Formats: sequence, C-alpha cells, structure tokens
Amino acid sequence: MAIGGTDALSPPEAFVRACLRLRVAPASLAAAQAAAAALDGAWDAVRAIADAERLGPLLHASAGSRGLLPPALAAHVHRRYRESALRNRLLFDALTSCARALRSAGVPVIVLKGTALAATLYGDAALRPMVDLDLLVHPRHRGVARQVLERLGYVASRPEVHPGALIEHESEIDLQKPGAVPTHVDLHWGLFDSPHYQHRIEPEWLWRTAIALPLGSETVQGLAPAPLVLHLSGHLMLHHGGHGLLWWHDLSEVVVAHADRLDWEELLARARRYDLQLVLRRVLTELAVQWQAPVPPAVLAALQRCEPRPQEAWLFDRLAGAPRPAGERFWTDLVSTVGWGARWRFAVAHLFPTAAYMRQRYAIRHPLLVPLYYPYRWWRGIIGA
Repeated sequence: MAIGGTDALSPPEAFVRACLRLRVAPASLAAAQAAAAALDGAWDAVRAIADAERLGPLLHASAGSRGLLPPALAAHVHRRYRESALRNRLLFDALTSCARALRSAGVPVIVLKGTALAATLYGDAALRPMVDLDLLVHPRHRGVARQVLERLGYVASRPEVHPGALIEHESEIDLQKPGAVPTHVDLHWGLFDSPHYQHRIEPEWLWRTAIALPLGSETVQGLAPAPLVLHLSGHLMLHHGGHGLLWWHDLSEVVVAHADRLDWEELLARARRYDLQLVLRRVLTELAVQWQAPVPPAVLAALQRCEPRPQEAWLFDRLAGAPRPAGERFWTDLVSTVGWGARWRFAVAHLFPTAAYMRQRYAIRHPLLVPLYYPYRWWRGIIGA
C-alpha cells in the first residue's frame, strides 16, 4: 500500500504518521506516545520507513526532541538531519547562481516543489530533504533558459529521442552539473508531463499570481497557494500514483499554513477548467480524513458532487494508478497529444529514436547492433500496451 494512503496502517507507519502530525498539532503528543507503545519494539521498521521516505530530518525534529525514539534511532535521524542540511546548503548555493544568471538574461523563474517548500514553509530548510532543484520558466523562455544553464556548466543527463522532441512534446529537461557532488536542475516549462495538461493549463495564471520568496540575499518567485496546492496534488497523483509520505506531508503543511488565505473557489474553478477535479478530490479528502488538515467541508462536498469530463476520468485512471509499462505510457501520451501533426511527430520520434539515444538507452556496445534494437523496442512497447 501507499504509506500516504487510506488503507489500514501498520504500527510503524502509524507511529511515523503520528510523529509528523506533531509539527502542526503539538497537542497530539499523547497519540504519538500511544503509537510508540504499540510498536512492540519494531524500531527497525520505523528506521526503514524513515530512510525510504526521506523523513529522517522531520523525525529528528518532531520525535527526537520529545524523547519518542530509542537512542540508536535518535542518533540515526540526527545524522540524516545533518546530511540534509549540508546537501540543501549546496543546492541553495546552486539555486542562487542559477537565479542570478537567469535574471540577467531576462528570464523570470518560479521555484517549485521541495526547493520552494524547504526555503519558506518548514522554517528550517534542513527538515525538507532535496534531491535536485525544480525551476519553472515560461514556455517562451525554455530555449534561452537552457542555454543560460548550459553556460553555467549544466548538461542534459540523457540525449533526446530526436532533436527538438523535448521542447515540443515534454514539459521539462533534467540538467546535471558534474562535480564531486553533482547538482541536478529540473528545468520545467509546464507543471505535469502529460501532453494533455501541458496544453490544458494556462501558464499565464501561474505567472500572474506568483508570489515573492526570500532566498538569502536573493528574491525568487513561487506559486501562490491555489496553484501550489493544485501542482503538489497533481505531482503526487499523476507522477507518483499517490505514493510518498513526504509529499503527503508537504501538502498537509501547505494547507495548514495557507488555509485562511487560500482561495478555495478559485482552486475548485481551476481544477474544473484544467481537468484536475478527480486529483483534487482524492488528495483533499485524504488530507481532511487522514491528516486532519483544515479543508472546508463545503469544498469536500463540492468535489464529491463534481462531474468530470470523460477524458479527465480516462487520464486519471491511467496516470494515477500503478506504474505503467512503456507501451501504455506511449499510447496514453500519443492520444493526449493535441493535433494530428503533433501526434505524428510524437510517434515518429519515439518509434525511431536517434542512434545516440538508442545506444545509451539500451547500453549497446557496438554501433552495428543499433538497428537490431529497434524491433526489440517496438516489441517491448507492444507487450506493454
């Protein structure tokens, strides 16, 4: 089961969830103590969950300081906290450099996901571990933004299936700066990787409502509360199938922090307009029931009454479930692409990738073997579809 889901929780999962609740509800200490007593010594399972879900720093802050953890586990999550502090410091230094270079080139940038939350929501940036930097630029600036980052030493982590395919058919590119500690930047020009949502969501709304975020000596932009909830909800459900306790915790903290000034009517209207009602219904219901987040009952009732379009229901069924085989992902994205010309180019690019892509994707040692891997690629796709 997804540890953030609504299924019955195991004692270690219940304990971890109770500890996380202490950040927004300190009065729930008795519930965390009861959950600790119910563990019956299963601390290894708690440690495994903390490591798998990147929750060590949060458990250090919420449980370690309250004496809820045995000494060995308390020391372990404290180490994870220090590691997160060091890693995040390096990433924020990289973020400052990227933001300055992009601003000098006339490219506005919005900071997304953990990058924005660690800097503003958690108080102590080390509490929210980060793996990479997520930066959003307007679609019209994506080419210039990539050039700016490449001048800083960032290179694409993998080749494109075809030159220009990323710009036309994708919503982001993963760039990496080599070094003793490689730095990854996910450069986005759309919120979700599905072609349907790339076409559906209006970037002007994100930029018109963006808010200023202080970042040391720099000021960057972040998503306003309503776009933030919509993005985090879609990322959790459409990209990760509802799995990931850290992302559920992010959403709980966002709703608690912004409940009084979050424009719920605007959020519902945008979810309806962008075919994200089923995503929002699942996430907000979960947050209200399982996390006791302050979601207004009227909002939950409106989401229960919503009647999504057939295309939204079809996409939700395919994107918010278990991980899909490559062939099914290809078909879903092909059907979701807008326009027959764009669909044709998408199909050709993915059915006949460049030789450079094929050699890296399938670890082909000799160039003469490349043609043989195309039928293999198609066969795997057919089986997956």
